[in-house]
Order: sequence, then structure tokens, then C-alpha cells
Amino acid sequence: MYCPKCSQQQSAEGVRYCSKCGFTLAGVAQLIDSNGALPEPVSVSKPASRNRMMLESSILMVIGWLITLKAMFWFDAHGPFEGIAKITALVFAILGLIGLLRFLYAFLFVKDVVQVTPENLNAHRPGDFLKERPAAALPEHQSAGISDYPIRSRTKEIVPRSSVTENTTKLLDQ
Repeated sequence: MYCPKCSQQQSAEGVRYCSKCGFTLAGVAQLIDSNGALPEPVSVSKPASRNRMMLESSILMVIGWLITLKAMFWFDAHGPFEGIAKITALVFAILGLIGLLRFLYAFLFVKDVVQVTPENLNAHRPGDFLKERPAAALPEHQSAGISDYPIRSRTKEIVPRSSVTENTTKLLDQ
């Protein structure tokens, strides 16, 4: 397969990004497999987010317990209303308890899910990290050199040490 952007031949068919320009090749492989027709989008049910689940649970809990309290006022009614009030209070108390347990489950265990969209997939390609350089962690060097330190003079004129025989010969000549 060749990259449609830079015409670089890819070494393997399962490559997800172009090795030269970093272009996403996953969609290109799907187009080639389906003879150029765009595949139908698959509808994926969106998982419930944590905040939404907690909101629904708290509404269920509050409504269940409010109706339970309202039904408890009918406990003194005589006749068929007393039995209906007790059954209603029991049912809505259980619904309130289910709402409380669902709220606790959402609070403790449900994590917010990041939706994967084509915009998210193309947001960061390999090599983008080279373009986006973060600011330096340390400030620029701001100290000045030490002015009292003696400056070494004539550094280019350092002569290599003479050999032992030459030094001995000079001493014997004197």
C-alpha cells in the first residue's frame, strides 16, 4: 500500500500511520477493502456517564422516598386505602433504596468515558510531540561570571614538556 499523501510505500499492510509523513492509514485500508465506498457508521450506544447516572439515581431516590412519606399518611385510613397505602409505601421505599444503591455505585465505581471520534484520532499523530515543545522547566541562566577570578593569560602558548634527555643535556651543559 502507498500513502495517499506522500506516496511512500508502506512496509506492511497492518501499518496504522505512514512512516514518512505520519498520515493515518486506518481509514485508507477500509476504503481499499470496500472498493472506495465509505462504510456505514456503526451506532454504538453511549455508556452512561458518572454525573448522569448519579443525577438519575438521586432523582429516583428522592421521588421514591417522598411518595413513601406521602403514602405513610394513609396508614390510618380504614378500608382498602390502608392496604394500598402500605403496599405503595413498601414499593416506593424499595425504589428509593435502589436509587441510593445506584447512586453509591456510580459514585464509587463508574468512571467517565472519553468518546473516541475521528477528530480525537487525528488530533495527535506520531511526530507531533516534536512540534509542540513545552516551555522550559527552569528559567534562563541569569547569573553573571565571577569577576574576581583571575583570568588565565596566554593559553595558546602552552608548550608541551620537553623530554628527560633534553632537560638532562641542558643541565650538563651549564
